[in-house]
Amino acid sequence: MSIEHSRCYIVTCDTCHVTFDETGADYVVHFDTPDEAIGYITEHGWTLTEDGEPRCHRCTAAIHCARDGHDYSPWHPCACQGRVPDHALYGCGLFRFCHDCDHHETATLADLPTVEEPHTFGR
Repeated sequence: MSIEHSRCYIVTCDTCHVTFDETGADYVVHFDTPDEAIGYITEHGWTLTEDGEPRCHRCTAAIHCARDGHDYSPWHPCACQGRVPDHALYGCGLFRFCHDCDHHETATLADLPTVEEPHTFGR
């Protein structure tokens, strides 16, 4: 076995500076050429900025949502049964999350907007 010094390329997000890791286990992927790196990361959910800088999938989603709005799930009732400290004090509410980024919202029934119900007279 020999140990050699070799030049390689790694990819970091231009926005949050996280290093590309396809496994999620702090494994840094090394590439022989910049073109190889760009091809591989774009196949695995990363994008390139207009200037050609790499952007991770989380930053891409956050920027997309900030520009175009979130793609929310329906409201879901909380099922923690008071295990969340604030919920033990004030009661459980509702939550929803964005399908694209990490954003989520919570609300109580009193906080939710309502719409006027259509009425048909005589029924």
